[in-house]
Amino acid sequence: MIPVIIVDKENKEIITKHLERYKNENPQDRISRWVLGTVKWQYDFGYIIGSGALDEKKIKSISKEEQKYLIETCSNAYKPFKKYLLINVCYLFGAYYEHCKRQKIKFEPTGMFLKKQFNNYFKIIEKFYKKPNKDENMWMTLFDNLFEKKDLDINKNFFLALYPPLTKKDIDSIIYWFLNSWKTNESVKAVFDTARNYFHLEDDNDSPFKKITQKNDLIGTLKFSCDANTDLFKNSVLSSKLTLRSTYCSLATSFLEDINNSYLFDKPKTRIWKAEKFVSKIIQNGPDLSLVVKRFEDLN
Repeated sequence: MIPVIIVDKENKEIITKHLERYKNENPQDRISRWVLGTVKWQYDFGYIIGSGALDEKKIKSISKEEQKYLIETCSNAYKPFKKYLLINVCYLFGAYYEHCKRQKIKFEPTGMFLKKQFNNYFKIIEKFYKKPNKDENMWMTLFDNLFEKKDLDINKNFFLALYPPLTKKDIDSIIYWFLNSWKTNESVKAVFDTARNYFHLEDDNDSPFKKITQKNDLIGTLKFSCDANTDLFKNSVLSSKLTLRSTYCSLATSFLEDINNSYLFDKPKTRIWKAEKFVSKIIQNGPDLSLVVKRFEDLN
């Protein structure tokens, strides 16, 4: 099921301002925001909107038990996103690789180069968490006063979930694990190439998906699906059986175990790295993601 929001005049104006604001954005920031936006779509639509929390007609007449369920569901929606740290790293670097290839920029498989991209990604998360621009289309203002409660922090908690206090040793460990795995681990390759394929669909002027987004056709973007372009992206697992906007959840749930086990247990080959305790704890704890959270009426 795809939750639906009607795009009104105000939302179209927000999109227009957003495009104007970021027309000269540097590539690192753009890729970081794209990754965050793709992940947050799953949070916004799969959890908050998917739960039925924005159904105003329904909210006015629901029981106390259902209201309690909705508040708890929305308040805790950020928790499943914590342990997908390594999935997000593969996704980030896949998108950045595709950007480099499209712009004829050299993608350097070195620790220094990738740490720069990773640190920029964390800088963007920090900005949204600490000093967000609430006119930004990634910040759903509809959530800020949900159930007439101002302390749920539904937007803010999402960015908190993706912002663990990693040390330099933690980041080095993640980067060198990736460099050890990106050409040999089948799950890493799948996430990496699928992110490339998805970003290409967002960016390429001949893409049928970009033609939909340029029209600000929200319903069209929610329904769009296509199969992987394995001629350009050998390991992509995009499927027309699942909407493009649901790609992240499919990747995360399909490849989490293998990718996390690779970090935890693989032996280094060409590079020296070890699994750090804090990173290991993050990726092994917390609930799993769901494509769409259960609604109250579906519990029994």
